[in-house]
Parts: sequence; C-alpha cells; structure tokens
Amino acid sequence: MALTNSKLRVITENLVLGATLSVEPALNNVATMPIQNVQNRLRSLSFRSTAVDAAGITISFELTARKRVSAVVLDGNNLRVGDVFKVRLYSGPAKTGAMFETDWLEALAPKTLGDLNWGIDNMTASVFDDWDRTYSVAWFGSVAAQSGEILIISEDNPDGYIELNRLIIGQALSPERNFQYGYELDWTDTSTMDMTAGGSPRVEPGIVRRVIRLALPRIVDVERGTWADFIRSSTKYSEIFISLFPERGGKRERDYSMVCTVSARAPLRNKNARHYTLDVTLQEA
Repeated sequence: MALTNSKLRVITENLVLGATLSVEPALNNVATMPIQNVQNRLRSLSFRSTAVDAAGITISFELTARKRVSAVVLDGNNLRVGDVFKVRLYSGPAKTGAMFETDWLEALAPKTLGDLNWGIDNMTASVFDDWDRTYSVAWFGSVAAQSGEILIISEDNPDGYIELNRLIIGQALSPERNFQYGYELDWTDTSTMDMTAGGSPRVEPGIVRRVIRLALPRIVDVERGTWADFIRSSTKYSEIFISLFPERGGKRERDYSMVCTVSARAPLRNKNARHYTLDVTLQEA
C-alpha cells in the first residue's frame, strides 16, 4: 500500500556544480573557506563568512543556461532557530529578466509540540540541536531561472560566522504515486574493531551515516522516462537531496531528509502495460 498523506521530493541534479558563485559582502568571507567549497564533495571543505549583522550575506549564482528550479537546500549550516533566508530567481543572466522571490523563511523550524522534551527544552529548541549536520530547505513551484541569489541573516550568531557545507539548487522530482509502506531507516557504521595481542579491543573510529530504503510501487507510463533518467544519472558518487516527508516539520521530516547517493537499486521493472516499479537504497553523503 502506498502512502497518501505525503509525497517524497528528490533533487536529482544539483545545478550548483556547474554554476558561478559569489558572496557579498566579499570582505567578510574567510579566504581559506571560499564559497566554491560548497561545490566540492569533500565534507571537510565548507564556506564561511563573518557577516553576522542585520544585513547578513547574499550568495549569488549564475547557471550555465536557463533551468527549471523548485528547491534550494543549505546543507551543513550553523544557522539557528530565529535565523531567516529567502531566495530570488531571475529568468535571465546577471539577475535580469523576470524575478521570482520567496518570503522570508525560517532557517530551522522549532520542534513540534510532539517532539518537545517538556521541562527541558525551551520554545526555541530545534530538532537539530543534538545532530551534527543541519539543513535548511526552500520548496516552491517550478521556476525557469538562469541566475539568482540567496539572502541569509543570522544576526549575532554565537559562532561569530555563517557556515555552509553544501548548496543544492535544482528541480524537485515527485512520483505521481508515492512510495509504499515498508520503507526503512537504518544507520551504517564504518568503524572497525580488532583485538590486540593482549586481548583488548582496538577500535578505529569510522563514520556513521543514515541509510533509507524505499519502493515506488506504481510509476505510470507518462513518468517512466523521468525515472529512467533518474536511475541513469544517480550514481554512487552523484549527490542528490531527498525528503520523504517535505514540509511536515519535526523529527519525522528531519530523519527522512538528507544529502545522499544511490548506493543500490533494482532495475526499473515493468509490471504491466500501465506501470513500473523501482526499489532504491540511499546512503547519506
């Protein structure tokens, strides 16, 4: 049985990888941590700016051509509850042509009532408070754009800077029929353990990453080509962003949203003349 109360969204192509990026005010940017670091797949490289006043920072981007855009993800940031950002898109190069603009959006949504630890949390607690990787996402209708900007305000950020590890801009794909019940959430640990000559355990710390497994039970013929393109382009080294419960809020949205790669999948299987199925395993990048 497929879920009916939510539809997954997946950004299969990150347009930032081929874009030209810049940040204003430039004088506040840390020279050893330029904005181009968000285009690098090494998690150890991040962008950092020291502009934490009321004006914030503006990240500008220029795409190689006009593309469809319906989502922007600020992944691995140090923003807090109360910080805000907005997205502006332009149909032409160099911020020309028709403009689309979002409202000011909360960088981090507070915990939902069901997630609050009553008597412990304050009302500004975030579901990311005990996580080492935070993301902020803007979802909107599909817009044809070639350039744009992202305004971020994190006034009085206690870190003294604004940091971002990944920037993802692209068109979000959703199936006509959502993923089905039986989806899985797991964690994989790459740590290894050996025994010393004296019989003591010796552990080499690795990394812990989420793994999500899901099945699309009914891909109709009209969208077959879209999902065929997805399995062709989503390799083990191509980072994508997926959210199984977009805009739901709370820990459920957090747990099932991540920058990831397709670590395993079944072939696109034809069930009958009218529909196909697809099973996918995703691992956090």
